[in-house]
Amino acid sequence: AQRFDEFNRRMAFIMHDIKNLVSQLSLLSRNAKRHADNPEFRKDMISTLQDSADKLNGLLARLSQHNNAKTEEPKAVKIVPLLQSIIDKKRPIHPIEATQLDDLTMVADPVRVDQILGHLIQNAIDASDNGQPISLSAKRRGLSVAIEVHDQGAGMSSEFVRSQLFKPFASSKNGGFGIGAYEARTMAMAMGGRLEVESKEGVGSQFTLILPIAKKLTENPDKETPSMNERAA
Repeated sequence: AQRFDEFNRRMAFIMHDIKNLVSQLSLLSRNAKRHADNPEFRKDMISTLQDSADKLNGLLARLSQHNNAKTEEPKAVKIVPLLQSIIDKKRPIHPIEATQLDDLTMVADPVRVDQILGHLIQNAIDASDNGQPISLSAKRRGLSVAIEVHDQGAGMSSEFVRSQLFKPFASSKNGGFGIGAYEARTMAMAMGGRLEVESKEGVGSQFTLILPIAKKLTENPDKETPSMNERAA
């Protein structure tokens, strides 16, 4: 009975992740019909397909009764390469813009950050009209890093955000599993971070992942860290 309970718990989260992967591959297939002649699109598409295959293999491993994999302890991670990799994988699926990526180093598990942002970006895509861009930014906030995912989609009511958003199996989407936000917040808290949300119906939503900044950068808190644009200039 305990094994069945554990299997059912894993299956609930895995079904949610499979749903996200199916949505991504469906969008990729639709966009390929229009952009397959573009060499840059084909390059990004291959990267996205490989990432989807890796995630599916990971899901199969999580279902295995022999799966004893442990998540990595948080470590110093450069933000710009990680976020740029995520943007490159999502670009063939939906327009995504990097409005500001400051050159910061955070303390986190990159795999869990990728999973969290995967949930948040997919939710933003589901809430947005076709071609309506999603913006991604990373900024310093005191002794923390704030990674923002912003959309101009359907938005959520303040009542839903307050009482339902982070409860498992509660969703404002038709056919939604109601697990993504709950799982994202749980993983953020496991890394010593948190998840914030601002949303308004008919206007859009902004989810902000807050994680600790690397210690070596907190020794000079008054020193401004240059953004990508500033370094390029």
